[in-house]
Amino acid sequence: MRVDFDIIQQWVKPGARVLDLGCGDGKLLADLTQDRQVRGYGLEIDPIKISLCLERGVNVIEQDLDRGLGNFRSDSFDTVVMSQTLQAVGQMAWPEFAQR
Repeated sequence: MRVDFDIIQQWVKPGARVLDLGCGDGKLLADLTQDRQVRGYGLEIDPIKISLCLERGVNVIEQDLDRGLGNFRSDSFDTVVMSQTLQAVGQMAWPEFAQR
C-alpha cells in the first residue's frame, strides 16, 4: 500500500462515510471499504479511471470538483480525502520532484 494511503487509513474511523475527491482508480476507497468498512463515493472526471473504479466495485460519480460538491448536502460525509488530486497538482507545480 502507498504510504499516504496507509496514513489516511489510520485517520478514517471504521464505518465512516467517506468522499474521495479526485479518486483516481479507486484504490484508496476500495481499501478503506475492505479494511475499515466505510461507505463512500469517489468523484472523478477521467473516464478511464472511472472504469477502473467500477472494476474495483467503488461507487464513483463522473463529476469535476467545481461542480460535484454541490450534489451533496452538508454533513453527508464524516471524512473527505483528496490524495490523488494533490499528487497531480504537485507533479505539475514541482516536476523536479515527480521523478523521485
